[in-house]
Amino acid sequence: MKKILLLFCCTWCLLITGWSQDVKQLLQKGEELEAGLKDETAYQQYLKVLELQPNNHTALYKASILADRLGNRLSDKEQRNRYYRTAYKYASKALQLYPQSADAHFAMSVSLGRVALMSSGKELVESVKKIKYHADRGIQLNPTDFRPYHVLGRWYYEISNLGSFKRGAVKLFYGAFPDASFELSAKAYEKSLSLNPSFILNYLELARTYDQLDQRTRAIEMLKKLQYLPAKMEDDQRIKEEGKKLLQKLSA
Repeated sequence: MKKILLLFCCTWCLLITGWSQDVKQLLQKGEELEAGLKDETAYQQYLKVLELQPNNHTALYKASILADRLGNRLSDKEQRNRYYRTAYKYASKALQLYPQSADAHFAMSVSLGRVALMSSGKELVESVKKIKYHADRGIQLNPTDFRPYHVLGRWYYEISNLGSFKRGAVKLFYGAFPDASFELSAKAYEKSLSLNPSFILNYLELARTYDQLDQRTRAIEMLKKLQYLPAKMEDDQRIKEEGKKLLQKLSA
């Protein structure tokens, strides 16, 4: 009996070791594919990790971020929302299992931004409130991470750019209109840019914010810099094209 138990334990240990090695290789491959601008294939790698280790921290938040990214590229609303719901599911699980993870809070802040697009009324406002909470929490946990500062920049921008009807709805559910301005948006984007000068989307969003602040010269400066930056993410070429069109418009 002891020999059988020992054999079973040895076999189980070998299986666990094999799975751990597989997971490590899959995670490494996923990161390589992301760097190679192949988000869909990278996403599939992280899903394979979750088949082996459903609670894997890296795979959960990476799958959430990539599902959001992939969904955002789709024109079909139903398919797009399906990706967004999947992203929210993975972000929620990551946050439940790892509440002190800055990555999990960042993933949730991004996912809630997508959820807000599918929502209205009180649910919309609740999502908006939670976006800022998770971005702020991500900064508290990792002040050197550029990503939550970018989320804050977008949050301040969108709140400041709301129409009168939506501003009224936000004020109703908040109790008072939140402290938001294009100045705060620019400050958050500038902080994100200082932490990661190679993140292309910061340049485009900062240019848009400067334009709102009637700082056209600074906006044009950002857009010119944008054109010379190498693509680091799959969406970067599209972002550069948007920047080129905005540059032409502001330079006219």
